[in-house]
Amino acid sequence: MHEFATEKEFSRRNFGRGSLGVLALAALGGPLLSACSPGASGGGAAAQAKGTLPDFIRYEGVTPDLKGTDLGIPDVFYRYPAQPVKALGQAPGDGKAITSMVQTSSPIPPGVDKNAYWQELNRRLGSDLQISMTPATDYPSKFATVVAGDSLPDIFQVARGANSVPQLLQAKAANLTKHLSGGAIKDYPFLANIPSESWSAAMFGGEIFAIPIPRGVLQSTIQYRREDLLAAKGITAQPTSFQEYLSLCKELSNPKGNTWALTQVPINFIAQTLNVPNGWREEGGKLTSKDETPEMKEALEAGRKMFADGVVNPDAFAANAGQFKQWFLAGTAYFTGDSYSAWPAYYQQAAGQEGFKISALDVPGFDGGKGSLWIGSPTHSVVAFNKGAGDRLETFLHVANWLAAPFGTEEYLFRKYGVEGVHYALSGTDPVPLDSGVGQTQLGQQYLADAPTVLYLPGEEDVVKAQYEQMNRVLPDGTASPVEGLYSETEVRKGGQLEKKLRSVRDDILQGRQAVTAWDDAVKDWRSGGGDKIRAELEEALAASKA
Repeated sequence: MHEFATEKEFSRRNFGRGSLGVLALAALGGPLLSACSPGASGGGAAAQAKGTLPDFIRYEGVTPDLKGTDLGIPDVFYRYPAQPVKALGQAPGDGKAITSMVQTSSPIPPGVDKNAYWQELNRRLGSDLQISMTPATDYPSKFATVVAGDSLPDIFQVARGANSVPQLLQAKAANLTKHLSGGAIKDYPFLANIPSESWSAAMFGGEIFAIPIPRGVLQSTIQYRREDLLAAKGITAQPTSFQEYLSLCKELSNPKGNTWALTQVPINFIAQTLNVPNGWREEGGKLTSKDETPEMKEALEAGRKMFADGVVNPDAFAANAGQFKQWFLAGTAYFTGDSYSAWPAYYQQAAGQEGFKISALDVPGFDGGKGSLWIGSPTHSVVAFNKGAGDRLETFLHVANWLAAPFGTEEYLFRKYGVEGVHYALSGTDPVPLDSGVGQTQLGQQYLADAPTVLYLPGEEDVVKAQYEQMNRVLPDGTASPVEGLYSETEVRKGGQLEKKLRSVRDDILQGRQAVTAWDDAVKDWRSGGGDKIRAELEEALAASKA
């Protein structure tokens, strides 16, 4: 539910909390976990791992223009370093082919025989990296088929929706604990550069069975605003309450002019102004779902009012995330929900729009004061290595380490952009992709291993600085989920179905087809249909994590 459509992609409930959830995330390109590491305790809750997290050793070889923070706000770079650091002295491969499978959200590129980038990648790796790419929407079924056929490749991204991931990885994946826990990870310095909160997603029963794909707080969803269009109307101030926001939306909406304030009802943003918990509220080891709170009903009533007042595009409930982006970019909406990671993408998509400028709403309290942003999960997905790797396991880890080389290195520049003059040209020191090369470089390699994200948009220093400053204003008051890193098998198996039923009632309420009181029955159905079991499994895991 990224404010309905895109927000859905990042919902912790949809992904299943905990490592499995993160693992399961893989297919979407969506978020997850935190410092709790699940173990594999039957089909129910998983216990936290203790004392085996890899040491975090920050890479210091490149100096950012603005340094990231302990809150997970990324480093900022205004330009790519003029002399990228060659971080590794030799190829990580062993001369033998390495098989792998990943999701992709890009068109399938030409095969290696017709792909200069892939050929050069193999040369630099010192092994032929064979990558089986599957569209993200089809990846879960492909992964299930491969698992059922006992034909997992050397390296594999774990798919969203996979069942019993702790048991699956213990049965099919190499145990990485002795290679990566504590100080052992120093042999893989770029894996050591991945923050600790992401590693918990890859741990089960106190042991490490995978490596995480880090994304940090960029997966948090926010409310974007068209700063240029608002400034043209003399509007620069942030609303300080829900009522101010609603009044502004009424002022901006002009249905006869095909313009509305909002692409969709910002139900999660409203919930955050009311300090609705991020997924769950934990008190004394007991959990309350955000949907059970009275504040959630207040949010629904406020959202219903927004739609009734005509400030939301009337086609919102039939539209998708792509259409929301189009309305926002076209200026037929002033506000839209999306993740922090979309900030530079909007500028890239708006190339040629003179004066285009966006910002984001801070999170006011519903009646004034401060609300609390729901902080997104630090991990996109996890990647495992075949249990049959044998003496090649260290080679696979060295390849993953190479693929995780951070921003500012020569390895990162090649991995993300290819070869200068073939796949990109330089504008100053910044790489600019060439049309002739874009189709070759999208191999899904970022889902085998990747570096922590940074804030970077070539030639747009003001843009990345504005994002950094907004994140620093909002994230200190943000709220992380109390069940990050905890696993519920019931949630993985039934959470999506239960969420779909709740969302149907929610959408009816927002459109005025049902009264807000209908939410009470919807929540009762959620509880009896599996919600209470999810709660029990998470509480069991939570208790184990504190033992």
